[in-house]
Amino acid sequence: MGHDDLFHDAINLFYEAAVDASLWPAAVARLADATGIAQIGLGTFDHRNRTFVGLAPRICPQMLADYQDYWSSRDPIWPKIAAQAAGKLFSSDDLIPREEYAATDVYNQWFRPAKIGLSVLGANLRAGNEFSVTIFAANAPGSDQISREQAHALQAALPHVSRAIKMHRQLRVQDLDRDIAPEMLEHAGIGVLLVDRAAKVLFANAWARALLVPGCGLTLQGGYLFSTDRAASLHRLIAACHACRNWAPAGSGGEIRLRRTKRRPLNLTVTPLRARGRVAELPWLGLQMPAAMVTIHNPAKEKWCH
Repeated sequence: MGHDDLFHDAINLFYEAAVDASLWPAAVARLADATGIAQIGLGTFDHRNRTFVGLAPRICPQMLADYQDYWSSRDPIWPKIAAQAAGKLFSSDDLIPREEYAATDVYNQWFRPAKIGLSVLGANLRAGNEFSVTIFAANAPGSDQISREQAHALQAALPHVSRAIKMHRQLRVQDLDRDIAPEMLEHAGIGVLLVDRAAKVLFANAWARALLVPGCGLTLQGGYLFSTDRAASLHRLIAACHACRNWAPAGSGGEIRLRRTKRRPLNLTVTPLRARGRVAELPWLGLQMPAAMVTIHNPAKEKWCH
């Protein structure tokens, strides 16, 4: 099979992955084969809480987990990536001088052991103030430089990968109740958060974001929701929502009242969320299915804290 055939085969697999979520790792690996690039990956970086989730089929899963859990928040390129326009290739050299990056701990303790060279090409497939979905390509140390032909092939693949991601998101979001679509929740008139089973905040409307500051009773710690009062009870309610996702016994979810110093209490309601169909979580595409909705009712009707 020639290079053109390999490339078209990889693109076709991305479109198949738009329907069958299990094919995304194979599609990414096949694009690496077709372009001759050693490492290609997809990743989502949440700029609100500096957390990263990635898909990189040729990187050791434990190493990828180490990057997600530790190194991503210490990688100086992420704030610079957020400013890049969607659909346009950028080089790591455009973001930070190569000599400067070569001296960082993240390069020497993670990128080099992962056999990723200093010359990295990337492109935002989706760019926003809250999170970015980015594709990365790199060769191994010693043969770092990505050739003109490799860069051309990656550029040609970008609109197809972006289109496949958009198709996949549209299909998956249709499996969720329209009532919990972010555009609906932004104007709900109360504080609303969507959280996963570990209480990681996947969405918060403006009303809720105003309460996620010191002194308001709720806080974000590493992207996870905590309360200054009865945090364990809140987390138990959220975890129970995930456990009963496919079968909801009476009384699933619940209410909790949070005491606040010098303020009236907050009333929180935790409600299980379920998709109408089978929805795959693809966090590296910014697609995570919430386990619960947390609604906040403020008796004092304080929209903003002072």
